Amino acid sequence: MADIEPHIIPSIYLANYLNDFEDVILNYEVQKTQIRKGSYLTQYGVINNTAYYIKNGIVHLSLGHEQGKKSLNMFGPGTIFPVGVEIHEFRVEYEMIIQALTDCEVYKMSYPTLKKIATENGTFAGELLRENCDFIGYMFFDSINQTFEPCLARICDILYHYLTKVHPLSAKIPLSQSELASIAGASTAQMERSIRILKKEGILDTSRKQIEILDEEKLLAHCTLGMRSNII
Repeated sequence: MADIEPHIIPSIYLANYLNDFEDVILNYEVQKTQIRKGSYLTQYGVINNTAYYIKNGIVHLSLGHEQGKKSLNMFGPGTIFPVGVEIHEFRVEYEMIIQALTDCEVYKMSYPTLKKIATENGTFAGELLRENCDFIGYMFFDSINQTFEPCLARICDILYHYLTKVHPLSAKIPLSQSELASIAGASTAQMERSIRILKKEGILDTSRKQIEILDEEKLLAHCTLGMRSNII
């Protein structure tokens, strides 16, 4: 038991669960597809029955409603989302929105195909379950954060994620404040207040459609425990 590492708190960014199973996935009925940055993998008003294995790139998950969008989290290489095992024929009040944050290479598959892969490959099924449990765990963790932690922490999580995963070669993040607010699910007032705090502490500066990180360590200090726990 002493050799077991403590489980890391799930992060806003999930990746690298199923990388070792790409050859297994390709043995089944899947379609390799290129997705351009900004494109949607789901359609408004259309019931989704397709799972995506992310080979390269990052996708963003949010929930849509007539009153706006609620940002949830992001999936990177080596993940499959959404996870389903049968064709859905029901509708819910909220729309699941999956959008490419970067150019992506994905393998599309039907839910029954995903079920077949999992049924016939036990180790794959175990890792898929681990990914899904971490996703559910993050949803719970995030609901607690939104109740007890300020919006500033979520904004810093997203900025740190962009800095280290999406644009790791530059301190300049090509996001406007309105785009960042949309991803974070923050109001204009919350965004302006958070940016003002971060500027005052010398953590970032802003210009037209760009946010420049000036102090990575201070930015991380404002992130949630979930983000800080995943830094190795």
